Amino acid sequence: MTEYPYGYTAEMNPRVANGYRYSLTISNPKNANKPLSLFVLMMNPSVANSQHSDPTVNTLIRNLGDNYKQIIIVNTTPIIETNSDNLKAHQAEINDQASVNANVVANMVVAARQFHFLVATGEIKKGVNDRSYIELMDEIDRMTTGDGFYTVRLTKDGYGGHPLYKKTEEIQNLTHIRKADNQWHFRIG
Repeated sequence: MTEYPYGYTAEMNPRVANGYRYSLTISNPKNANKPLSLFVLMMNPSVANSQHSDPTVNTLIRNLGDNYKQIIIVNTTPIIETNSDNLKAHQAEINDQASVNANVVANMVVAARQFHFLVATGEIKKGVNDRSYIELMDEIDRMTTGDGFYTVRLTKDGYGGHPLYKKTEEIQNLTHIRKADNQWHFRIG
């Protein structure tokens, strides 16, 4: 298992493992006075939990952790599945959890108050998590001004790129993005 970088701890919502992870909040006491939190929207949770990290989470911490009060990782679906290609097998659960997931994330957005929002889903899978992604982004948009969306790099279809295996400069210098259509594709700017 991968350890968190020195000084960082994580808290998982829910605390009891049940096959779902609605959020993972990573913090370091030395960053407590930073003004902003960083929300990171990814596709689905992998193996990171309150005790162990994973390569994607550690990439975010190493490149962005010192800039923010905390990093809050949320997903288009809370279903823990390491390989996103296997999400289709969880379609009914994804649909059942979409509203719950959107409400949990919305409450966390309200509590965080000031933040940047990193969209890092990679390509959204049509017919799998596109409905939950749109519902979640619509909810976030209703609650915010929508001007704090960022990505590492846009995918070929205009979604926020996943940070793993990206150049350090891309991760450390996030790109400001804006909503391009009602399906929550983005454009730079």
